[in-house]
Amino acid sequence: MLRNTAYLEQVGEKHRKDHGQFFTHPKVANFMVHWVLGSGSKSIFDPAFGLGAFFDPVANEYGIQFSGCEIDPTILEFWKYTKHTRRHETNFIANEDYLLSWDKVSENIVCNPPYMRFQKFLNRDKVFRAFLEKLGLKLSGYTNTASAFLLKSISELDGSGRLAYIMPLEFLNTGYGTIVKRRLIEDGHLSSIISFACEKDVFPDVTTSVGVILYDASRFHTYVDFHTIKSVDLLSTVLEQAPVSRVPIDGLDPTSKWLPYFQPYTFTVSSKETVSLNYFGRFSRGIATGANEFFVLKPSVAKRLGIDNSELVPCISKSSQVKKPVLEDADCEALVKRDAPILLFSASTNHSKQAARYIQEGEQKGYHKRFLTKNRTPWYKTEHRDPSSLLLGVFSRGSYKIIRNRSKAINLTCFHGFQPNLFGMKYLDHLFLYLASASGREIASLSMRKYGDDLDKFEPNDLNGALVPSPKILDELTKEKIRNAILHIEKTGETPAEINYLFARLKEPA
Repeated sequence: MLRNTAYLEQVGEKHRKDHGQFFTHPKVANFMVHWVLGSGSKSIFDPAFGLGAFFDPVANEYGIQFSGCEIDPTILEFWKYTKHTRRHETNFIANEDYLLSWDKVSENIVCNPPYMRFQKFLNRDKVFRAFLEKLGLKLSGYTNTASAFLLKSISELDGSGRLAYIMPLEFLNTGYGTIVKRRLIEDGHLSSIISFACEKDVFPDVTTSVGVILYDASRFHTYVDFHTIKSVDLLSTVLEQAPVSRVPIDGLDPTSKWLPYFQPYTFTVSSKETVSLNYFGRFSRGIATGANEFFVLKPSVAKRLGIDNSELVPCISKSSQVKKPVLEDADCEALVKRDAPILLFSASTNHSKQAARYIQEGEQKGYHKRFLTKNRTPWYKTEHRDPSSLLLGVFSRGSYKIIRNRSKAINLTCFHGFQPNLFGMKYLDHLFLYLASASGREIASLSMRKYGDDLDKFEPNDLNGALVPSPKILDELTKEKIRNAILHIEKTGETPAEINYLFARLKEPA
């Protein structure tokens, strides 16, 4: 651990982030190395060597054949010349890009792959072409480097050994993760997945769920065990404990979400009485301005600038601005009176002189060169959206925020917004009550993505595939029941027992 600190002091935090470097906890490295050695093979390959966390547990063991590669020459040189490793030969680690180095075969593979979005990966196009050519896999543009490493490593096992990967587990609940999950189970070699509820002890800087993938190419498995541990100290004995879930491998659907297998759910959702939410309409992300400090104005600032009301749109820019479960125009007016940042600058190409001056001021400050703004024409023209009837909080801890929006305010990225189709327009209040109910929250939460520090996140596509009551169930709610239920929620903040009871029947015992 001291070596990690010394390295960071030398290269700085930016270098670490640019290379997606997250250092492996010694207890995790020791567990992973000795699990793969349980195959009986004494050969280990590490595709992302870093500071040698997986080499350390076997550095002094006789007969271990360790090899690896590392793309970053800086970290490799640092490792070579630390006192800890100076006594060892170092030519068994190649300085090369693993994702562009093909046609190798390994017995055991152990890895903590670099983690970064492919949008920030310099060799992205070359890597995509290589995966298509070598493996016949067309990677999604949302795939991260860790998932690409895992796919490549699985393809390089010779069938006599094992693979252990520590990596973010978000791919278990994402669309781009489908190709990874399919590859993990298609040959029947996936043994276990271990999720760390103590992810901050493993990777202090992460904001995503973390876990270990255990893949045994030397044998076939009929079940996959899903474990959760609350302390790194429990990792050494986790495989001796009963898993949270034991799922038949032929019952795992790569297109479904797997993170719920780490939760001891005691119910299933009735397929006869539910439909996907996109039956009624769709959630989409809020407006991304690319520079809220320019585009979102306080009323006092807009008045000082002389910007006309026709070039301003009321907007919800922060989740904290909405305190009540039902948002009315009167609530937005109250925010205006408090001079909250609630006005979106939305000028057309034929804008006023006052808007032109403000745009020029923005260009002087470089707002037109931001990642999003530089790709817009003109840069100051934001997306046009109608107000969304339902607003659902993107991030949450414990319980998500659902809002019935009856105001003219549009939403920025703090909320996802629901736009009904023609059929769904009559069910907006019904869906609000369902998403606010106890059972609705439990069922919708099955579509959440789990991140670090108990942080949950919804993506629009996850929400649109979530299960909701069929029209037959929703039609049981009369107008009077709906009106009384919403008034009760506004008054108490709680969903009436009658509503909770209605939707509880969608849950069946597991």
